[in-house]
Amino acid sequence: MLMFLASILDQMDLALEHLGKNSVHDARFSLMLTDNAIELAIHEFAKNKHGELNAWAHLEEKYPHKKELQEAMGRVFEAKLKFAKIEGIVSEEQARTIALMHGFRNELYHVGLQHETILPALANFYFATACRILGVYPIRGFGYRHGIQLPERSKKYFTSRDKYSPAEIGDFPRACRTMQALCDHNKGDTIRILADHLDHIISENDTYLDIIAEGVYEGQQQTRDQAMIGCQTWPLSFSTEGREFAKANGFSGRSMSEFLEWLGTNYPLRFKKDPIPGWRKQAARLRSKGNPHTALENYVAFMEHTAQVREALCESAAAAEREIDRIIDQRRGK
Repeated sequence: MLMFLASILDQMDLALEHLGKNSVHDARFSLMLTDNAIELAIHEFAKNKHGELNAWAHLEEKYPHKKELQEAMGRVFEAKLKFAKIEGIVSEEQARTIALMHGFRNELYHVGLQHETILPALANFYFATACRILGVYPIRGFGYRHGIQLPERSKKYFTSRDKYSPAEIGDFPRACRTMQALCDHNKGDTIRILADHLDHIISENDTYLDIIAEGVYEGQQQTRDQAMIGCQTWPLSFSTEGREFAKANGFSGRSMSEFLEWLGTNYPLRFKKDPIPGWRKQAARLRSKGNPHTALENYVAFMEHTAQVREALCESAAAAEREIDRIIDQRRGK
């Protein structure tokens, strides 16, 4: 058990070092290291529980979560997290945050650098959360072999009296508290950075909607509500989903303009009017949150709910600006 705890501290200490460098690239590594430490910890807990039940048949017979434990022994992160929550290793709130951070971690690992604006704040928040969880991690036994060689980074956190006593059982939670203090996480900063990024995204899309509503040529001007509907129906009209919906719901027109108008009236579009005022209210509510776990959950929910329409707004505005640039170049004789 001591070697496992030392390995966790070794990894968390490296994550803390990257945090201290205050760069977005180091924040990426820190978040991934923190997430891996949490995954190792909850897997180790499941493994120890499995071993305990195998050793004591009378406990195994009465244990109510055998199915969840068996699933946690596999490779699926969500199953491990579910079991940790059942056993009280993490709270409901912490579990939701871990799940969201694991999603960020997967994007950072598989896609590369993402979420640059908020990444340092995310990494700091996740590290502090992980320290709280690991600080109360159940240590079942403290065995180690003679001559054990602890990872170099972990040694500074252990109380070594002599070669026969490389650590004490209280060293691990004390180390987690020390690292939590060193990371100096401020929940208000996390909430502010998430809210600021949301405000930036909303302002950006407000501009896109203005560009689309203004149009390119005389007579193309429309209301923002109409522009919002149009930027959704245009890509929908070329999709299999849009064509199948029209076929199933009795569209009888022939022209593209008729099809677009029909979709705007009949298709259950996610946004039927200018969403910016409502989005600004959501950002203000997020900013007023006193809990960074709730703020993060609301931030991610907003980003996921609006992702498709934000992409549509960006593409429509970009198409309008390309056409404007083309006209300008043409008039200049280019």
